[in-house]
Amino acid sequence: MLRFIALLFFGLMFVCTQVDAQKKTTSPRKTILPPKKKATTPATKPAAAAPDTLPKATRVTAPLRDSVQTNTNAGQDTTNAADLSTEATPDSLTERALDEKVEKLEKARGDSLHSFTITIGDISYLSVCPGTTIEIPFTVSGPFDEANTYLAQMIDASGKTVPISLPVKKSPVKAVIPSYKIGGEVYRLQIVSSIPVIRSQEVPIRLLQTPTARIDFLDGSQTTRTMPGQEVQLRVHLTGTAPWSFRLSDSTTILSTLSNPHYVSVKPKEVKAYRISGVANACGSGVTSGEAIVNVNNNPEPKLELKEAEKIARLCGGVPFQVPFNATGKFKEGNKFVVQIAERTGAFKTISAPDTTGFITAEIPATYKPGEYKLRVVSSAPYLVTQTANVSIVSPTVATLEKDSLRLGENETGELTVRFTGGGPWFVLLSDGTYENNIQESPAKIKVKPLYDTNYQITSAGGLCGVGKFSGSAKISVKMPPASITLEKLPQNMVCAGSTIELPYKTEGRYNAGNKFTVQMTDKSGRFVNLPTTITPTAMKVKIANAAAGDTIKTQKIRIVSSSPAVSSAIEEIDVVAPDRAIGEVSGRGAISAGRTTRIQLKFKNGLPPWSFTLSDGTAINGTFLNPYLISVSPTATTEYTISSLKSGCGSGTGKGSAVITVE
Repeated sequence: MLRFIALLFFGLMFVCTQVDAQKKTTSPRKTILPPKKKATTPATKPAAAAPDTLPKATRVTAPLRDSVQTNTNAGQDTTNAADLSTEATPDSLTERALDEKVEKLEKARGDSLHSFTITIGDISYLSVCPGTTIEIPFTVSGPFDEANTYLAQMIDASGKTVPISLPVKKSPVKAVIPSYKIGGEVYRLQIVSSIPVIRSQEVPIRLLQTPTARIDFLDGSQTTRTMPGQEVQLRVHLTGTAPWSFRLSDSTTILSTLSNPHYVSVKPKEVKAYRISGVANACGSGVTSGEAIVNVNNNPEPKLELKEAEKIARLCGGVPFQVPFNATGKFKEGNKFVVQIAERTGAFKTISAPDTTGFITAEIPATYKPGEYKLRVVSSAPYLVTQTANVSIVSPTVATLEKDSLRLGENETGELTVRFTGGGPWFVLLSDGTYENNIQESPAKIKVKPLYDTNYQITSAGGLCGVGKFSGSAKISVKMPPASITLEKLPQNMVCAGSTIELPYKTEGRYNAGNKFTVQMTDKSGRFVNLPTTITPTAMKVKIANAAAGDTIKTQKIRIVSSSPAVSSAIEEIDVVAPDRAIGEVSGRGAISAGRTTRIQLKFKNGLPPWSFTLSDGTAINGTFLNPYLISVSPTATTEYTISSLKSGCGSGTGKGSAVITVE
């Protein structure tokens, strides 16, 4: 009995020991899944439930491998670590997945900051008609969506927009100008994208006009009388874009004309009505109107009348002019036409040579004084007289520049007074090139803007009767500040001998046409000498002289001078150091995964900042004042970095050392 109790006691101790060992083994391990198979040993059953008791937040990838190993040692069925990792929660991202996520975020961020633009090419050469098709070239920049398309739009003067093309994926756009758009007006074109919605600049385009044609006679009437075979002038009024082509009802065809109105001579032998059968230009056929009827009579009654009398309402003595009139009917053989003029209370006198045509050239005698007169045309066989026209004889222009004496400030505008007599409107040209025309009132104020003290005179002046007489003078004084040069604050107080620096400056006052600016610096004896200088409106680029042998650093004086007038800026001091070649040393060691970034270090000695350098992988930095300088690199394979080139404020330098980045 005692033996049985002892065996039972030791058995219970053994079981408790196994259970306790199993708890110690499994409790610290944070697994996320239960074993796939049931345990074969009763002693391991309590441990199998342990994972389910763990909080979800403790289920991470790294401890799983340890858990798998422990279960194997405990005699349980093993679970593949890769299988377990696929069960990980979203909180347990691997390092590679995290990197991929960051790259996507950075790419999206870069796209959101990108500038989208659409630019229409030059289409200023286009002349188009309503209803025609044109090609609109354009260029784009920016990461447009793959499904993006481009569409052309037309904008009228009121801002109304209509699409005029089908969507396309790339340049050019084929667009159709709507046929209902009005020719002669200016429209605007633009290109619009769909994803995202971006608009190009607006480009103006003027549409050509379709033609119209209207027929009549020279006097604007629709009928006239003539004799058989006598020449008659038809007048065709044209609108739209030239050149035009048209055909008359008698088959007379004008293939191309730029004249408007266009005159056509006909000699009908019988009564005939002339119409326009058709008119066309670059935009196609147009609208015609009007009818000109020629009544042909073998013995019509002669008729004589003035035409367009308003064109001869104002005349100049000694200047030839044409008198338009219309003579219809049958005049006798040897008939002549003359122009006559008379004062309102006086007798008419002939002022032209006898002529047989419908346009006579006449000239007012120089003895006629300016005033009001009457003018008419007279035929000799039979004797007929036109209606009279009131005309004014005007005198030639006389322009006088009044004697003014003005004093203006620099860049100010003044006014000179010019008085006119004679027939206007007038024009005047001053001695400094100032020109005014279509002057309607006298006296007239002429604006001038002299740069220096100027004496003004009239170079030419005239009016309705051409160039007339002119006289007078005026003087304008200009108050100018004295010439001065200001040398602005130097960008650096220490430079290398032989280097090039920029000196900011500004000037006031007037300088003569032959003036030259020069930068001067003192030499070893303290005497100012000229330095090679390149001048811009805001700065002067100057090359510092080379240092003498044995010089290390020396304070020298610098200034800017002008030649005409001779002016000098204030003197500034600058420290000039002997050329000292810069040395750049590269250092750094490290190991990274492919695609990762690390930094290497550059230290600079000698020379003057800024330093510019290029690494052996082509990376270039242009001008840095940082020393040491840390630069990020992302090699795809193991790379050794060295300095390929180095420059500083004292010229080229040398590199030494290297940085080796191992890519695992």
